[in-house]
This record gives sequence, C-alpha cells and structure tokens, in this order.
Amino acid sequence: MRQHTKVGALVAGAALISAAALATPASAGNNLGGAPIPAGSTPVNLLTVNDFHGRIDSGDLTGKLGKNFACTMITQRAALGASNTVTVGAGDLINASTFASQVQHEEPTIDFLGAVGLQVSSVGNHEFDSGFADLTGRIIPRAHEHGFEYVGANIYTKGTKTPAMKSYEVYTVNGVRVGVVGAVTAETPNLVAGLGIAGLDFGDPVEGANTVVNQLTDGDAANGEADVVVVAYHEGGPYSSTTGTLADQMKVPVFAHLVNDTSPKAAAIIQGHTHQAYVYDVPVPGATDGSTRPVLQTGNYAANVGKIEFGIDTSTMKVVGYNAGNVPVVAYSPTCAADAQWQRAAAIVDAAVTYAKPIAAQPVGKITTSITRAYNNGAEDRGRESSLSNLIAQQMVESVNATGNNHADIGIMNPGGVRNDLPYGTDGTITYGQAAAILPFGNTLKTADYTGAQVKRILEEQWQPVSGSRPFLALGLSKNVTYTYDPNRAQGDRISGIYLDGTPIDPAKVYSVTSSSFLVTNVGTAPDNFATMLQGANYRDTGLSDGNAFVDWLKANSPVSPSWVQHGVGVIGTPAVTGSKNGPQTITMRLEGFDLTSLGSPANSTASIRINGTEVATATITPVINTTPIPSRKGVAEISFTLTKQQLLPWTKGNGHRDVDVMISVVADPTGTVAYVPMKVSKG
Repeated sequence: MRQHTKVGALVAGAALISAAALATPASAGNNLGGAPIPAGSTPVNLLTVNDFHGRIDSGDLTGKLGKNFACTMITQRAALGASNTVTVGAGDLINASTFASQVQHEEPTIDFLGAVGLQVSSVGNHEFDSGFADLTGRIIPRAHEHGFEYVGANIYTKGTKTPAMKSYEVYTVNGVRVGVVGAVTAETPNLVAGLGIAGLDFGDPVEGANTVVNQLTDGDAANGEADVVVVAYHEGGPYSSTTGTLADQMKVPVFAHLVNDTSPKAAAIIQGHTHQAYVYDVPVPGATDGSTRPVLQTGNYAANVGKIEFGIDTSTMKVVGYNAGNVPVVAYSPTCAADAQWQRAAAIVDAAVTYAKPIAAQPVGKITTSITRAYNNGAEDRGRESSLSNLIAQQMVESVNATGNNHADIGIMNPGGVRNDLPYGTDGTITYGQAAAILPFGNTLKTADYTGAQVKRILEEQWQPVSGSRPFLALGLSKNVTYTYDPNRAQGDRISGIYLDGTPIDPAKVYSVTSSSFLVTNVGTAPDNFATMLQGANYRDTGLSDGNAFVDWLKANSPVSPSWVQHGVGVIGTPAVTGSKNGPQTITMRLEGFDLTSLGSPANSTASIRINGTEVATATITPVINTTPIPSRKGVAEISFTLTKQQLLPWTKGNGHRDVDVMISVVADPTGTVAYVPMKVSKG
C-alpha cells in the first residue's frame, strides 16, 4: 500500500551529514549468495531500472525490446510476490530515446513504465532536458496518471535550500514502511541547457539524501517515518562488473563518496547515470560486525532488471540478509503474452510503433558504410573520438555556412549528444527515424567567437574534473582541426599543438565555433564541464534545429562516407634530435593514438614521416592500446630516423650552423591521420 508524503521533505539549510554521525545502521546483514532469506524474517523486495532512455523499442520499430522488458519485469515481480515488492527507478527513464518514444515527446514511455509497475524513480539529468517547467507541468503529472512518482532530494529553489520537488516516497510492504529517497548527479547543470533550469540549484546528492534519510528515521511521525530506507542515486561508477572490481570503483571519488558517505541507515544504494552494470557488497559505514549492503546499477537501455531481496527482522526492523543481482532481459514468453498487465504494456508499445513507423520510414539519404560512435569491448566509449562525432562537427560547420547569414570556422560535437549510430543495413539507406535518433534533444545550432587560446582551453577541458563520473570526454571536431597532446603533462597543459588546415592556430586570433545550443552557451553552468564554452563572445543562434540540419545535410550530401581520421594524436615526451652539427642528425619520437575505435575503422599499419611536406622516412604503426594515463590511445609508432648532411641541405642550406625550424608531419596509412610535430634541425 502506498503512503503519500509531502514535497517539503528536506530541512532548509541542512549541511552534509556524515555517515558516522547518523544512528545505528539499518542494514545489519550480508549477501546470502542466493540462499533463501532467514526463516522468520519478512520479505521486502526491490525491482530496479535505470537509464531506460525510452527503450520501449530498440530503434527497429518492432517494439520487441519494450515487450521483452515488460515480460522480465512482470515475471520477476510475480516470482518475488507483487505485495512484497517496490519497483524503483534511478533516473534517465526518458529522453535520449529511440524514435518511437522521441516522436511523441516521451509520453509513450511514461505510460509504459506505469503499465509495467514502476512506482517511484529519482529524477535523472535527462528528465530536465526540456526544462523544469516541462518536468513539473507535463512529465510528472503524466507519471502520476500512470501511478508513479519522481523524487529528487538535492534539488532546491535557486539560492536556497528549499526543496523544489518531492524528495521521497514511503510504501508499506508486509507491514514494513519502505522509504525511497531519490537524488540526481550534482553535474546536472553541466549536462542540460541552462535556461530550462535557471531557477534551480543542484546540491551534493549524498547531502540531500542523508538529510532525508535522517528525517525519515528520527522518530518524528509528523515529518514522515520509514522502517527501511533505500537511496536511488542518478550517479554511479565508471566500471562495469566485467571491467572493474569494487576496489577499482572505490578509487573514483564520486563512487567512493556515494558508497562511504551515504547514511548507514540506508539498506541499499541504487545507482544510475554511468550506464554500467554492476552489483557490489559494500561495508556499512560504522558497522563493527562486518555488515554489508548492496550497491547496484543495471546498465542501460532495458538490458537488465535489478533485483534486491531483503529479509527483515520486524522486531528490530533490521536487515538480516539479502540477495542482489541483475536479471538480463530476454524474449517475452507465451505466459507473458497471456497476462493482462503485459498486454496493457504491449498495447502502449504497439500504438507508439504504429504512430512512428510511417514518419520514421521516410528515406533521407544513403551512407557508404556504417558510421558509428566509439566503442570499447562492445560498449560505447565517450572517452574516444568517433567517426560519427567528427562527421557531425563537420556537418554543423557546413550547415551554418550554407545559410549565408552566419559563419563558422570550427565545429565541435560533445560525445554525449550523439545517441545512436548510423548502420549501413542492406543498402546504406538512412531513414528519417534513424537520423532523428542521432541528435534527439531538439537543440538549435549556435555560434560564438573564441580566441585560439580559448580553443586550446576547450580541448584541455576534455580531461574532466576529478569529481566527474567520466574522466575524459573526447570532442568531435570538424575536419580542418587536428591537435597533439601529451597525457603525462599537468592538467591544463597537455595540448601541445593545434592546427587548422595544417597551420598552427593563432592564440590571439578569433575563431567562430559552432555546436548545439547545449555546448555553445553563455547561460548556466559549464556544459559537460567545458567551462570555456561560457566565455566566448558574440553568441548567435542560427535558428537551425540541430536534428533537422543533420537530416537536411544527409539529403544534400548523399551518399555520405565516414572519415577514419583521428584528430588528436598523443606525442609522448619531448621528440629528440641527436648528433653533431657536423654529422648526421637522428630524430626520435613516440606517437600514440592514430586509430579510431568506431565500428569498421581500419587499423593503421605504416606512417610516412615528412619534413615540410617531403617524405624522409617511414615507420610502423602497431595496434597497441594504452589506457593510462587517459585518454585511451590505439595505434603506436616508435619513430627513429637519421638524416645525413646531404639530406638536411634542403632545409639548412644558407643558414650556417644555426638551428632551423621545420614541421615534421607523420601521416598514417590507410586512414590519413596526421600529427604535426614542430622541431629544430641543424646543418649537418
């Protein structure tokens, strides 16, 4: 039975409450390893989902993914016992969606989630994509119509600690009051358009959650009470269970903060935002008996349903044991197809697909091969450049310049804004639905002016703050921009050279930059932590929708081919020139990161080393991947070549024994990736 609560759940002016300062842990159990909950304890269960992103359909307009997810959710609830179970989300349930949901402004997804039994979810940053007014005026009321609530304990009216929305909900399960507290990443102002959230502050999620957890367990019935509390954070760690251990996650400050500083009264921590699938047992802060609690994230895009089973000692309201895991979503069964609840959810999916199909089916152009985001072990990797991000950055420049009313020198695309790939399919045809799913946020294209020095700072800001959940965000760049960097150098000084059409960028010169209105903005907080984007001049809105401009560009340039050029290449350490001024000169350098990791991108095998355009040597590129320090770099060349006095004459003749500035370009084959390395050579 649902117990309603009040919006004014947070205590105004509350400070961060440390875990140790809060009362005895509510969780005093351990993972049972799949064994039944202890005899005599009361079952209280959670089903969870995060980062659903409107996946009532996978993008193929069959609706199978939504129906599969519905079946898995309904089947798991039936196995646990519907009366024993609360269904909880951890944000980003809508937006950045596939076409069937996107084309109807996410309303089918809201209806669907209610139909499959969602009861409460923390808000995610994407719930704010169309602004707070849309969230509170359209999305939340529609969620209420379908039986679920959005909560966010760390969202305040700007300049205050007054809660801007509901902070928690309480549900009674087998006589146990279960409180669900929600909180969203503090980075939200960096992740959504500033105007839509101008009246809000986003505080520390742990602070917000702890304040409410403490309130729900303070013995004062007037401000809400719960026997067991769980926290649903739209924030998490950067590793999946297959790529990282708990120890790896704990080295990431944001994850360690969520785990170590969340009140020991929280029996479980549900996470989201980072699109990772993991289940960990973490020590309960302050516990002396070895107690643990589950920390769980389901991945993304309807891949899994999270499941936590508690055994509760109702005399003490302590957790005496738990099981936790992620259940993979599989094909729906005949049993589900006969189930009335599944049929209601499936009907919502079918209606959305039927509406979307004729719109989505319209062909808009062709591609010669798949053009995709970057990948790492099958998962999207926003820390690597991609053929698709670079293509979009170039498209933005061409779309803006084609208007005749605006001009752009440089295009930039943030990787998080690219939400799907362009697969070749059977004949390379791209439909409106496929194209629309690439840039689904409805931003406009804007331009602003930045000096060359500011462009350098923007590229430096790809290395994200230590507090960020993603350590590196690789920008897509228009084809005229290349740069070199040394990842071993200090923060803010890693970019060693930037070149526009092969010419070094002028730090004092002003360049017009274009991107979506998310990235090119002077409103709100730094988008994706690119603070320099806020410091431009002459901001101009072109009036072009980014999605529509992309579709029009595809039509005008069909068939479109990807570029496999990597725009940023690592030059590790200082390239060296050795040898006497009266003898041969040997030049050595190590370059890393020639290869893209977009699907289908070829590996480079050789490099042509040229001085001022003339080839002087070749080198081998090996498909080595270096992951530390960030960013990950694939394709390594150890270069060493010697030039005789005669070979040096074209550049040194007439200069006596003075050093001569030359530009060494290292051009990779077959992609054409080029790294420019300025050096000095002497007359031999």
